[in-house]
Amino acid sequence: MTNYIPLVLTCGLMMVPGDDDAARKDLARFEGVWSIALVEVEGVKQPDASFATHKVIIGKDGNFVVVQGPRVTRGIFKLDPTKTPKRYDQTITHGPAKGRTYSCIYQIDGDTYKLCGSFRGGPPPAAFASKPGSGLILQVLKREKQMVKEALIEVGLRELAGTWQAVTYALDGNAASPEDMAKIKLSVEPDGRATALREGRPFIAAASTLDPTTSPMNIDFSYSLGELNGQTAPGIYKIEDDLLTICRSAPGQARPAEFSSKPGSGRTLMTYKREIVPKR
Repeated sequence: MTNYIPLVLTCGLMMVPGDDDAARKDLARFEGVWSIALVEVEGVKQPDASFATHKVIIGKDGNFVVVQGPRVTRGIFKLDPTKTPKRYDQTITHGPAKGRTYSCIYQIDGDTYKLCGSFRGGPPPAAFASKPGSGLILQVLKREKQMVKEALIEVGLRELAGTWQAVTYALDGNAASPEDMAKIKLSVEPDGRATALREGRPFIAAASTLDPTTSPMNIDFSYSLGELNGQTAPGIYKIEDDLLTICRSAPGQARPAEFSSKPGSGRTLMTYKREIVPKR
């Protein structure tokens, strides 16, 4: 299944001023994990997409994630349920179409969610139809029983898995040199086990536990190798394009609230550039 832009409903919903009640009611109906039952592009039905690899995740706070095989797309959309048909304008914040905005119409009825929009941009369509030459995509989604947090953790582990090249490191505001960083890589297994290597030799290992429902997203490291062996350190993380940023407090300290490492904070701030993505 190719990257059909109107499928991207993602990450954070904004409500129309003056119509908050109607928007909140619709937002509550969106919450859940959705499979992709139908994709029709300019009147042509596309191959079915497996729920295991293609899904839409919508949180109670309006955060959205779209999974299309190895691709994870996030964004924000402005909901307007007062129009007929109801509509939203979506802006992509993470993914190949980052920065672009698209308009769609939507209809949600129990466990069925329908949307229609143009992959060319422009105003939203007037009806749920995708005709040859129209530039429109019609999609139907079905609510699944998977929990939102479980689905988001799956996505988080998928995004973290692979090999990362260290770019920057700072402890209490003291930065390591670029020469030192060039020697460090981070390897993350699909189950979240992480190993830091210096010139190919492991010097830190830890199991990671994620909570992607928070903002910023939480990550805890339980160490099994290195100077923190046997201890757990709380942190936060984000992935923007191919850059992973982790801010970690010392074991026993409060979790960071922001991505910073100031003198005396006891926090470590690290960035890594994605190098290898595991085959799926």
